[in-house]
Amino acid sequence: MTRPHHSIKWMAPAVVLLVSVACSSIPPGHEANRPVPETDLNASEQIAGEIMAYLMEVVLGSAGPPQTRTEWSSRGSDLPLDFTLVKNRMFGPVPLRAELMVLDTNILGVSQVMYHYDRRLNLFKGVGDHDSLYPCAELMALRLLLIRKLTQGEKVGMAAMVRQKALFSRHSRAPRPGELNEMNLSDAEFRFLKEVLQSEPAFLRYMQHPFLVSTLKRIGVAEEDSFTLLADQMANYRQWSRFVSGRNQPPVTIAILPSMIALFETTNGDILPAAEYQGIIDKIEQAVLTGLEDRTKPRVAVHGHIPRPAFVTPMRPMVIHPQNAGRVIEDVCPQADFVVIVLGNNVYRAMRIDPDNDIYPHEQRIYMDVSDIRFQQIEDEIDTIVDAVIPMLVAAGTSPAS
Repeated sequence: MTRPHHSIKWMAPAVVLLVSVACSSIPPGHEANRPVPETDLNASEQIAGEIMAYLMEVVLGSAGPPQTRTEWSSRGSDLPLDFTLVKNRMFGPVPLRAELMVLDTNILGVSQVMYHYDRRLNLFKGVGDHDSLYPCAELMALRLLLIRKLTQGEKVGMAAMVRQKALFSRHSRAPRPGELNEMNLSDAEFRFLKEVLQSEPAFLRYMQHPFLVSTLKRIGVAEEDSFTLLADQMANYRQWSRFVSGRNQPPVTIAILPSMIALFETTNGDILPAAEYQGIIDKIEQAVLTGLEDRTKPRVAVHGHIPRPAFVTPMRPMVIHPQNAGRVIEDVCPQADFVVIVLGNNVYRAMRIDPDNDIYPHEQRIYMDVSDIRFQQIEDEIDTIVDAVIPMLVAAGTSPAS
């Protein structure tokens, strides 16, 4: 990259939380209606929802490059909640779109990966051979509602919204004042949201995605309650852990983790790695092994064998960025000695990767752009990986156990 270096375990805490809720003093009838974050999405939609959670964080001004956060945190906040207006702007000329959203090329890489896993999230809704550069009107309408809530210092009651989701269906009755109060929505906000969700019903299911719920709570736009706290517990990648503790661990392990990358095929909602994905992994492994061999030849000639590192990679893409990298690594590969995070094409542009804090030598990890790997423009990154693991390999090769 020609840039600076830079068994599902949530079930136990979830059960504890639900038990504690059940033992509370809230009337049993109300408890029966208490919603739980769901993953009633196919595998492809699950990934799209994880990416959407990060993209919403960026377009609400809470993540991404610092120079665009101020613009994103206010753009469109003075517009009325009018879904027809949103659609007219998103399908109108560029200057109209700029009233609703920042024309931020930094988000294009992330957006295009999201469209890969659910083309309904694109402005063209997957109709035709090509996607628009822009997200669907419904997604930008939801952003408009959330940015207004943030600007006003208000939080939506997502648990109540899910519990009362039948109110968003066509021909449903008007919400009662108490129901609006629970959702923390005005009548105008409710009618706007109802129109958006009827335009794209998939968002009724995305609204319960644990990663999205947890993100909205963390950035201060969703109320903290048992629903959002349980989403925090569920929003992890522990089921993709590649390691089993035991005596026969390799001396040095390098984990290669795919983040927001479109190299997984979606067939009927299922996910399988594309042939190119294994080719990308092979290129990284071979480059690292070649670099290690070149650097250790003099020592091997004098001291003998130095062990090779082991490589592991999950067969499923994730969402990894500097703000959550430590948590994801702890979920997926806590015993890895070094981690290579492979980002989709230009995805790094929607992040803030601080070379003084987020990568080696400050952390045992590095980020690589998939396009640079394709075209073998990764010499600096390979040197960094070799620098990091050689001391470990030498130590492993000279230990009594070896």
